[in-house]
Amino acid sequence: MSAARIITDMGAAVAFVDGKVKLSGLDRLPAKVVERVLNVARERREELRRELDPTGLGWLPGPPDGAAPSFDGWWAAFDLADVCRLYGVRIVHAGKRILAVFDPTMEPELVAYASELLAEARPYLAANMDRLPILTQAEAVKILLDIMRQHKGLRFCRGDGGSRWPLFPKGWTAGQKATVQSLWFAAGDALDEDSFMEVDA
Repeated sequence: MSAARIITDMGAAVAFVDGKVKLSGLDRLPAKVVERVLNVARERREELRRELDPTGLGWLPGPPDGAAPSFDGWWAAFDLADVCRLYGVRIVHAGKRILAVFDPTMEPELVAYASELLAEARPYLAANMDRLPILTQAEAVKILLDIMRQHKGLRFCRGDGGSRWPLFPKGWTAGQKATVQSLWFAAGDALDEDSFMEVDA
């Protein structure tokens, strides 16, 4: 069970605010429960931060007073974090792959800009991979299935050797396509473990 779910099941609330995990509602709980909540929050702090951070980049420290660190992509990562906060983009990692999950309504120009920033920021983000939220194969498959239920025109084509790739509905935006592509990469061979709707044989 996720750390956030454990805390909420005990009656407390947990949120990610200004780069930090914040607990609330402790004053309504018995002392023993408060102690358990605090223990979970302390022991699984990094997991909570990754789980609750809507951008995936809330861990980035602020710009220094002096010169920037000598990491390739450092400034691009900060510009990318601004785009994430403003437009609902989330940066995650699936294995060793760093991905952007875009808001499906995002304008094509913004998708292109965010993609360029991600490419520039990738060396810095790769050096801090453990701080990025993890997108598991199972989670990617679940999101894909939800999208396919909402958009009947989205389907997957099966090629030689059983590989699959997405076929997009007409009129889809760049953000919609980019989101599905990111999820497709993250899902990997887990796609073959589920019965997809409208999959071409």
